[in-house]
Amino acid sequence: MRPMPEELFLPLGAEAAGAEKISRPALSYFEDAFLRLRKNKLAMISLTIIGLVTAIGTFGPWFFPAEENGVPYANHQNSNDIDQGPSWGHKLVVVDDFAPVPEDLIDQAYDLNAPLKRAAELTPVGRLSVAGVASVNGVFLNWDIEPGVSGYMVYRLLVPETGFDAKELVSGAIERGVGIGEINSPAQHSYNDGLGLDPSATYAYSVVPFVTDPQSGERTYAAEAAVVQTALIDTIKQSDAQSIQPGVAVGATLRGRAHPFGTDGLGRDVLARMIQGTRVDMLLALLVPTLCIAIGLLFGAFSGLVGGKVDTLCMRIVEIVDNFPDLLIFIILQVAIGKGLLSLVIALSAFSWAGFARLVRGEVLRMRELEFVQASRLLGAPVSRLIARHIGPNLLGLIIIAWSARIPGVIASEAFLSLLGLGLEQPTPSWGNVVFDAARRLQVNPVQFFLPAAVLGITLLAFYLLGDSMRDAFDPKLRGRT
Repeated sequence: MRPMPEELFLPLGAEAAGAEKISRPALSYFEDAFLRLRKNKLAMISLTIIGLVTAIGTFGPWFFPAEENGVPYANHQNSNDIDQGPSWGHKLVVVDDFAPVPEDLIDQAYDLNAPLKRAAELTPVGRLSVAGVASVNGVFLNWDIEPGVSGYMVYRLLVPETGFDAKELVSGAIERGVGIGEINSPAQHSYNDGLGLDPSATYAYSVVPFVTDPQSGERTYAAEAAVVQTALIDTIKQSDAQSIQPGVAVGATLRGRAHPFGTDGLGRDVLARMIQGTRVDMLLALLVPTLCIAIGLLFGAFSGLVGGKVDTLCMRIVEIVDNFPDLLIFIILQVAIGKGLLSLVIALSAFSWAGFARLVRGEVLRMRELEFVQASRLLGAPVSRLIARHIGPNLLGLIIIAWSARIPGVIASEAFLSLLGLGLEQPTPSWGNVVFDAARRLQVNPVQFFLPAAVLGITLLAFYLLGDSMRDAFDPKLRGRT
């Protein structure tokens, strides 16, 4: 074994001045906590996301287009942009605001007493075509008069992306789609379709003449149909186009506004509604937990410090409040106060503090036996001073955990109440209103649901992670606990 040199066992010398030197400046409790928080990368990422969402919600509406007829841009409806996917502005044809609905074409010279054709004599109508501009406002079909028939059936087929064989549609080898119109006057040779049109879709229309036996009432259809296929042209009303390009004339083409999140079932911009709704949800997310914690802290700390019969009475009150059915309370408050942001804050805060109070009381019962609290009580400190100077600061880690855990619940509660019709009334936007409006049209426009839901989910996750990181920073003893 190799011997160790004697120099390793010599004491290190130290000067008197150097021994008393402070290696780093002293840090207060909050400075030390925020230093640990800044070193947590996950906390900084979460804080950045929350700050970005809050900043967009606060300042974003300032950059919206101006109000039109007193209607904010987030609530502005456009029938030409219903259920649109994400877009950065597409070409639009300007149409008249009060374009008349095309009148049915009726041949006044048609002989209604003409003999009816036999089934074998029925042929497709001639020259089926689309008149005018085919848009979401309507598709006007016309065709040549077919003598000797009792009327016409009009079908509409949503053309799949893979296409279809027009010959099979003519012969009826494939389904002709939905029967959208039945014309029982053989003199009428037109039809205007304006029901539930998707501006991004392509449609194939079929017109089938039929004869009705006057004796039995049995109806016989032609074996083949006349077919016409059309895509809808995106249009915009002249009054709406004026806000984009002043002085634009009917028939002109311009590029519409961008809709990065698409539009909803009323043609409203989903991103604009999400940004506008951020103000409501962030206000609720910060205000409601703060009120609940303030009430719960005062009530629980008072109950735990005083003890005895007062503590027993306070806990019975907490149990009564905590067992009230939340939905019933929401309905009673909505009826008593009315719908709105104030009633929503009161409804979410009025009876949600009981859990905080019970949690705080348990910690106070433990802390009131500690030496520094006992010393303050012996010196005559009142209960209010004990709460403000000793109990409150030492419960900061617990308060932060409870506060951060309550925020996602508040946002979810707002969404649930909006679904039941007890939240904010339409058209006031909130995240809950936007997400649940989109959920009802998930099959029609899935992107309209997934993008707002992703924003909601990421924001809630950021709040959870930030709260967990703040717990570790303010109370390192709790690090790693669940």
